[in-house]
Amino acid sequence: MATPNERLRRLRTEKPSLADPARPMSRAELAELVNLHLWRTTGRRAALDADAISRYERGIVNWPSKTYRAAFRAVLDVTTDAELGFYPSPRGPKARPDTADDDIMGWLQRASSVDQTTITTMAARTEDIRLGDRGQSSVATSQALKEHLDVLWSLRAYSLEPSMREVLASVYSDTASLAGWVYLDSGNIKEAWRLHEAAKDAGRESSARADLAHATAQQAYVLVDTDQPQYALRIAEHAITVGATALSGPVRSWLHGVAGEVAAIVGETTASMEHFDRAVALLSGDTRDPDAPYIMLDEYSLARWRGAALARLGDEEAIADLHFALSGMDPNHLRAGAQLNVDLAHSLVAAGHTPEAVQALDTARGLAKRAGSARQKRRIKNLQSRLGVQAS
Repeated sequence: MATPNERLRRLRTEKPSLADPARPMSRAELAELVNLHLWRTTGRRAALDADAISRYERGIVNWPSKTYRAAFRAVLDVTTDAELGFYPSPRGPKARPDTADDDIMGWLQRASSVDQTTITTMAARTEDIRLGDRGQSSVATSQALKEHLDVLWSLRAYSLEPSMREVLASVYSDTASLAGWVYLDSGNIKEAWRLHEAAKDAGRESSARADLAHATAQQAYVLVDTDQPQYALRIAEHAITVGATALSGPVRSWLHGVAGEVAAIVGETTASMEHFDRAVALLSGDTRDPDAPYIMLDEYSLARWRGAALARLGDEEAIADLHFALSGMDPNHLRAGAQLNVDLAHSLVAAGHTPEAVQALDTARGLAKRAGSARQKRRIKNLQSRLGVQAS
């Protein structure tokens, strides 16, 4: 009878869960972290899952391959195999080492078992991360997204069923776009661009037309943050044509909102207002599209967009728009709250209301610090420099 590996089990349960730090790390989480480490360090796509970890903890497998043992040591912060409870069996030859062929066959088998329940679970995980991102730092969100994307990539890459590949591509595109936005917010421009490219690539295979348009439009903000607003506007306006009239009203409204904001950054007043007028017209009725859960647009967020555009264009009407948007904002949305207060500060500066602008920046700074938003911190610092306010 196999001897249970209590050392490995104890090391796992002493680690906090990534999803809920109040609970111990699950076998599935440990498997994903080991798979991720192997991919980063060796380029191999490993196929460990909760069942494999269970076999290790039950002692059925007590001497994994060298690369797997190294990955376990790194993930569980130990230096020796003995600390993991791994040792060569004295009873005959050791277990056959894991090979690249095993990995491929394992993922092909896992991908072949993907069904609608799996898709729903994966999409729900993306949505959970998105909702959690509103009230936590970019660092915590990015770690969860890395692990989730790695599993999604493998399932999609090894899926042999075209219809399932399309649906997996849709979930992957959504998740990669979310990750791209989180990395942009943390100040990692290169990774933000790469992830948006990955999202667009998946969007081309996706069963949902909105995925490609969404990833394309959102990528415009990466160009805005690299001081290339003219190219950003071209991308944002191109995104509107990607799905044309086949997209839902909320999605098309959001696309015009992006283009309107970027046009304002460029200084094209007429184009900006035309896009926002179109966005308002398209948003009438239902404001959610079940096929595009990443589009969360209502009258308050559209008012924020319009207010941000007007602020950049020096229109005092922006102050009323932004105060209206703040009145309808969930206080738990830290990053969005920071952005909205920076936008308000811009409008107040343009209107000559410096004391109120400084107050808005103080609020924004506190929210940006809690959210770990490098992007909003940079915007705050730039505006403080214009005002001659010392950063704190």
